Amino acid sequence: MPKRRLALLASEPIRPRMAGIGIRYLELARRLPAAGIQVVLITAGDPAEVPELPAGAEVRAFVRGDLAARLGDVDAVLTQGQLANDVLVEVPALPAAIDLYDPWLVENLHYAAELGLEPYRNDHASWVLQLTRGDFFLCSCDEQRLYYLGLLTALGRVHPLAIDHDPDLAGLVAVVPFGVAEALPAHRPVLGPRTAGERRILFGGLYDWYDPWPVLEAVAARDRDDWTVFFVRNPNPDSTPQARFAEVEAWCQRRGLWGTRVRALDWLPAARRYDLLRDVDVLAATHQPSLETRLSLRTRFLDAMAAGCPVLTADGGAMSRLIREHQAGWVVPPGDATAVAAALAEVFGGVSHAAGARRLLARFQWPKVLAPLIAFAESPRRDPHKERFARIVSAPTPRDLPAPAGKIARWLSRLGARGGRR
Repeated sequence: MPKRRLALLASEPIRPRMAGIGIRYLELARRLPAAGIQVVLITAGDPAEVPELPAGAEVRAFVRGDLAARLGDVDAVLTQGQLANDVLVEVPALPAAIDLYDPWLVENLHYAAELGLEPYRNDHASWVLQLTRGDFFLCSCDEQRLYYLGLLTALGRVHPLAIDHDPDLAGLVAVVPFGVAEALPAHRPVLGPRTAGERRILFGGLYDWYDPWPVLEAVAARDRDDWTVFFVRNPNPDSTPQARFAEVEAWCQRRGLWGTRVRALDWLPAARRYDLLRDVDVLAATHQPSLETRLSLRTRFLDAMAAGCPVLTADGGAMSRLIREHQAGWVVPPGDATAVAAALAEVFGGVSHAAGARRLLARFQWPKVLAPLIAFAESPRRDPHKERFARIVSAPTPRDLPAPAGKIARWLSRLGARGGRR
C-alpha cells in the first residue's frame, strides 16, 4: 500500500526565526516521515528559508487561489490559523484536520484596545467556518479539548450519530500537544560570561496576557544586583502588539533596571532555543487568571524541562496543573512577588525537581503525542455527517472581508506571518 501524503499548512512562515506555531510545523514535517507519512510542507513564506527536512518531506509555497493545484496530490491536510480558511473554501473535498493547539481568537481578545473589534469579528467568523467544516481537530490539553467540544456541540458537530460509534469523540477532537526531543544538540552558549555570583532568570517572550510584575518585583526588591531577568523580543512585532513589553521597559527604566538587572534579547533561531535555556538558571514566566491562561499549554516550559532548566509558573492552566501533579517545578499564587522570590531562592539554593520533570516529559515524547495525527494521516476521513447536522455558515475568508483602515488593515495583511506563542 503506498504511503499517505499529508500536507501541513500553518499561519506562520517556516524559517529559522519562528515562534511556537512555526516550530511546531517544522517538527511535524521532520518527524512524520519516520512514521511512514509523506509530508508536503506548505509555507506562507519563502520556501528557500525552510530549514533542512528529512527525505520524504517536500516544501511548497502557499499561494491563495491556487490551493486546489498545490494540494491536488495529497490525501489530507493539517492546517492552522487564518490560512485554514483558504483550504476549507478552495479544497472542500480534501479531508482536513484543523489544528487548534494555539487558541488564537482568545489570545487576540487582549489586543482589542489597540486594534479595535474588526480582528475579533474576523477571528470569530474564521473559527465558525473551521469548526463547522473541519473533519478532525487537534488541541493541546484536556482543558482545551472540553472547551472545543463545547463549541462543536453548539455548532451541531456533536450529535447522536457521532456518539453512537465514538462515545468519547476521540475521532473528532484529539489532544496532540507539542513534543520534546529525545536528545538535544550540543550546547553552544548564547549569553556572555556571568558576573561573579550572578543568577539568571529567563522569562522569555512577553505577550500581553502574561504578568511579569511578580518576577520583576522580586528582582527589584533584592538589596544586591545578583539576579538578572531576561525578556525576549517578539519575532513578529509588526503583527503582534507589544504593549506589555513597552510597559515593562518603561517600568524598568524608571527604576534604573533596564539593561542591567533586566535585559532584552532578540529572538533566537529555533535551532538555538535550547542553548539559551542551558545558559540560564531558571525559566520563570507568570500570569494572572484568564481564559487564555486556562486554555494554554506553555510550550516554553516543555522546552525548558527538556534542557534541564528548572521552571516556575503561576497557578492556573494546564501547565501549572501538570507541573504540580508531577512535582516538576514551582507553582506560585498569581501576583505574589514574595512567593516568587522564595521559590527563586530555593532554585538558586539547589532544591531540585528534576525527577518530576523527567516523569512529566515522558508524557510528551513525540511518538506518543503524534499517535492520533498519524492515525488520521494513515486513514484520512471526511466527517460524513457534518453537512447534515452542522450549522454551516458562509463565513468570510480574509480576502472576502471589507478592507479596514489604518493599523487594522496592516494587522490583517500580516496574519499569515504571525505565529503561536512560546
